[in-house]
Amino acid sequence: MVVFEGVARRDEWPELPEPVREAVADRLGGTVVSAVNQRGGYSHGMASVLALADGRRVFAKAVRGSDGLARAYRVEAAAAQGLSVLVPTPAVLFTLDCDGWFVVVFEFVDGRHPDLSRPAELRAVLALLARMAAALTPSPLAGIPTVAEKFGTFLRCWSRFAEQGAPPDLNRWALRNLDRLADLETGWLERSGGETLLHTDLRPDNLLIDAGGSVSVVDWAWPCRGAAWLDLAALAPAIASAGLDPDPILAEHPATVGLDPAVIDSFLCALAGYWSVQSRQPAPPRSPGLRLYQARAARTSLIWLASRTGWS
Repeated sequence: MVVFEGVARRDEWPELPEPVREAVADRLGGTVVSAVNQRGGYSHGMASVLALADGRRVFAKAVRGSDGLARAYRVEAAAAQGLSVLVPTPAVLFTLDCDGWFVVVFEFVDGRHPDLSRPAELRAVLALLARMAAALTPSPLAGIPTVAEKFGTFLRCWSRFAEQGAPPDLNRWALRNLDRLADLETGWLERSGGETLLHTDLRPDNLLIDAGGSVSVVDWAWPCRGAAWLDLAALAPAIASAGLDPDPILAEHPATVGLDPAVIDSFLCALAGYWSVQSRQPAPPRSPGLRLYQARAARTSLIWLASRTGWS
C-alpha cells in the first residue's frame, strides 16, 4: 500500500483575510461554522472542508494570487468546470478573486483515498479510468496542451545523468544501464499523440472513494491532450507500490490492451528518471515529505522496470 507521508504545511481557513472569508460565505449564502484542513497532498495552498450553519459542506481551495501555486489552482478550476457532467469529479461551485487571494469552491464528496491493495477498490479505480478514456475522447476542453508539449522536455532525465554525470547514490542497476535508460526514455513520445483529455497526475491521493464504492477524480491541475493509455500508465507505479503486479492489468485494460510493451517501458523509464532527479532536490519548505514520496516512486518504478526489461 502506498503511504502518503508528505503532509504539506498548508494555509488554513482562519489565516485567510477576513474579506476573503466573508466573500466566500456570501457566495455560499450561509455562515461557515468550521473548517477542517486536508492533510494529504504536497501543495501548500489551503484545502479545507467548510461546514455551514445549515448543515451543508463544501470543499474550498485558496492561495495567494502572488504565490507560484496560483496558476495551478486557476488551471484546475478552469479544467474542472463542466467535467462533472462527463466523469465523476466534484463540480466547481464558484471561483473568486478577493483581497489578493484566489479561491475555488467545489461540491463536497464524502470519501477517502482508495487503497489499491484492496481488489474491490482497485477494480473501481480501473473502471473509472475506462470511463474517463471513453467520456473524455475527444477532449471537451479547448486550448489544452498535448502531453508532449507539456512534459516532453522534462521527462529526459536519464540523458542529463548520462551527459552530466550520475549521482553516486543512484540505484546500482540504473548506473549499470544508464546509457540504455537514456536511449529508452523518449520512445513513448511517438505513441503519446491523441485527443483524450488526460489528468496526468493520477495517484491514490488524487482519487476519492465513497461508502458505496464509487470513485471520483480530483485535482485537475495538469490537464493535457494525448493517448488514452497514458493515465493508466502513470498510475501503474502506485499499483506496483501497493504490492501488485501491474502487467496483467495493463495487458487487459481497455486503455492499454494491445499496446506495445516497449511503449510502457519507455514511459516508465521516463517517469523513473524524473523522480530520480526530483527526489534529490532540496525539499520545498512547506512540503517536507515530497522528496521522500519521489524517492520511493523512483525506487518502485526502477524495480518494476528492471523486471520488465530483463536487463542485468
